[in-house]
Amino acid sequence: MKILSTQQIREADKFTIKNEPIASIDLMERASEKVAKWILTNFSKRYKICVLAGNGNNGGDGLAVARMLANYGYKAAVLLVLGDSGSDDFNENLHKLQEISVIRLVEEVEEFSTIHGDKIYIDAIFGSGLSRDIEKKPAEIINKINITRGVKISIDIPSGIYADQHSTGNAIFQADHTLSFQTPKLAFMMPENHQFVGEWHILDIGLHKEFLKQIEPEFSFYKPDPESYQSVSAFSHKGNRGRLTVIAGGYGKMGAAVLVLKGALHSGIGLLTAQVCNPSINVVQVSVPEALILKDENEYVLGTFHDYSTQDIIVMGPAIGLAKKTRDLLEEILKNYRGQLILDADALNILSENRELLELLPENTILTPHPGEFNRLVGKTVNDFDRIKKLKAFCQKYKVVTLLKGRFTAVCNSDGQISFNSTGNSGMAKGGSGDLLCGIIAGIYPRVKKSFEAAKMAAFLHGLSGDYCKDQLGENSMSSGDMIEFFGKAERSFSTV
Repeated sequence: MKILSTQQIREADKFTIKNEPIASIDLMERASEKVAKWILTNFSKRYKICVLAGNGNNGGDGLAVARMLANYGYKAAVLLVLGDSGSDDFNENLHKLQEISVIRLVEEVEEFSTIHGDKIYIDAIFGSGLSRDIEKKPAEIINKINITRGVKISIDIPSGIYADQHSTGNAIFQADHTLSFQTPKLAFMMPENHQFVGEWHILDIGLHKEFLKQIEPEFSFYKPDPESYQSVSAFSHKGNRGRLTVIAGGYGKMGAAVLVLKGALHSGIGLLTAQVCNPSINVVQVSVPEALILKDENEYVLGTFHDYSTQDIIVMGPAIGLAKKTRDLLEEILKNYRGQLILDADALNILSENRELLELLPENTILTPHPGEFNRLVGKTVNDFDRIKKLKAFCQKYKVVTLLKGRFTAVCNSDGQISFNSTGNSGMAKGGSGDLLCGIIAGIYPRVKKSFEAAKMAAFLHGLSGDYCKDQLGENSMSSGDMIEFFGKAERSFSTV
């Protein structure tokens, strides 16, 4: 699913109006009907509808929704926040609304309190057309509604949020649900906006498919194409399913290595090798008997460079520590290994402390930082939009693929294209989840053979496994180890997602 900018959405509207063809007022009617039907489906008619309408096209949507809900049998009232004159489509919808006697027009927000019963406040004040922070009376109204009891729904985007940049205003509508049209907004992907956006829902309003097909935005919202996930030949064997070496888990921290190994094993890897120190060998042999052992010559620190030339993939980083020998091992691998490299956790911290090593990163190396590790790599970021900007710049400079973990994990390729993941939940925010993800990327890579695609697909299946795990065990009870049991279910449902 493509994420379009505000300007691209305007262009999509214009293209649809011209080439469908359809009048702009009729396109508004179609969008408003989708909103009204969503509310009808999700909320009974015991709710009273209170619409806050601006005087632009977002306000026109709100007026049309109020009219339609009144026709469905809801009691509705409307506050014209910016007066009774505006865009042509707003004016036409206001004229239609005034012909319906059952809809009450109020002049002050306090008048909503005289309507008895449970209420739904519908924000149709500014939408994505916002060009400056909200002030004066509109700001007062928004702040009053925010502390008023009732369900709050925004049409398109909560008023006060900028779709494509950091929002700085003091008045932002706090929606429980945001009903947006055709494609998500970039703002929905940012943790800083979650308290305002609530749960967001995409309503297909029939924007012209040709325009959506031809446009190439910077951002997308990922749901996988099953055809890109190659099936395994009936004549395959362990050798052509991929060979992986995992360098993870220092002394006393072998849980990280075990999770990486199990993630790779359960996502399809053929031959699995763990490079470990002597005191930790038994941990691997008991926990993951399928794994071969590559003994490190050091007793307590991972630091021996072996011949990895037969290995298709190396995962390095989880819980390896920051010892000089480990740093030197990473440098040797960066200089000499030419298979697919996946770096996480302490490997990323070593890069942060030894920035000259960044110049040695092989093209399409996959990095999997959480926000803290990423900030150490690129420097402090001032907000979520700034972090995304620096993510693009980092990947373009070093020609790597970076998977920045979070609620909507952002995967960026060396061209600066960013795909946000569509699966996952807060129950996954526990130790070991990232280790498991590293293993899944490695297990998937031999079938996909493209770093960007493997990282996106692994994040999706990792999150989907977590979603199934949450459904079964609950977000507080589930653990990273539990998620492994649900990976098969996630993969089997792949073609029907």
